[in-house]
Amino acid sequence: MPKQPADATARQQLLPTAEGGACRYEARLFGPFQILRDGNPLKDAAVLGRTSARTLLKWFLLHPGVRVESATLCEILWPDKQHPSNPTNRLHVTLHYLRHLLEPGLAARQPSAFIRSDGKGWYYFDFAGRWWTDVGEVERLFAEGKAAEARADAECAIASYERLLDYYDRTFLTENLFDKAFDSSRTVHDVAHHTAESRLLRLYLAQGLTHKALSCALSVLDRDPYSEEASMAIAEVSLLQGNTVTARSQLADHLTTMRQELGVNPSPSASHLWGRINITQ
Repeated sequence: MPKQPADATARQQLLPTAEGGACRYEARLFGPFQILRDGNPLKDAAVLGRTSARTLLKWFLLHPGVRVESATLCEILWPDKQHPSNPTNRLHVTLHYLRHLLEPGLAARQPSAFIRSDGKGWYYFDFAGRWWTDVGEVERLFAEGKAAEARADAECAIASYERLLDYYDRTFLTENLFDKAFDSSRTVHDVAHHTAESRLLRLYLAQGLTHKALSCALSVLDRDPYSEEASMAIAEVSLLQGNTVTARSQLADHLTTMRQELGVNPSPSASHLWGRINITQ
């Protein structure tokens, strides 16, 4: 099984801290997968079309500092019954290829700065202070947004969450939607996406940004048609705009769907909003 860094501080030190061109290497995992060195796509990037090398590099980039044994890496690269005849040798070939793709100047037997080994069959990826990843940027923007909310700086929080959601709009690992090797990472980002969108929606409503709140709520419903928060936000915006008919229709449709399809009764918040709409009428 993979071994996590010893503590949260150790992991933070492994994460890229600079934005974009401030680091020599850039990795983009939202939208088309891309690796850049000194601002340019890797010269031999076409060879990354080799499935095992591409998968291994993505996994390493998503798990910096996580120590993993060769047998686990083989399972990640060749799951179920897809194992090559000699997976360990195939893994060594893939690792060798990746080392020289990322660092073409490596001399024979010279250790890689990034793909590290303890010599006992355990491997890990070290950013070595030279990598920026859009995944790391998303983590930074999320932390920045939450910190801004904590100090009641709504403008900064909104800006951070909007930039974060720009990444999610590109889709995380578009080439690996059904690849089990990335299930855990995808789940983490699905939760982060939902949480950031929810926080942004509440900020829009609190700041009276009704047009943005409506757009955000519709985006949430595209992904989760049962979202009470989004349905209530649309009804709330309609009510603020004086359109009680639309507000009532939106919330009534949601409450009916929840009862009939899921057998769920309205929350106290939804019931309160329903009462406000009916009093307004």
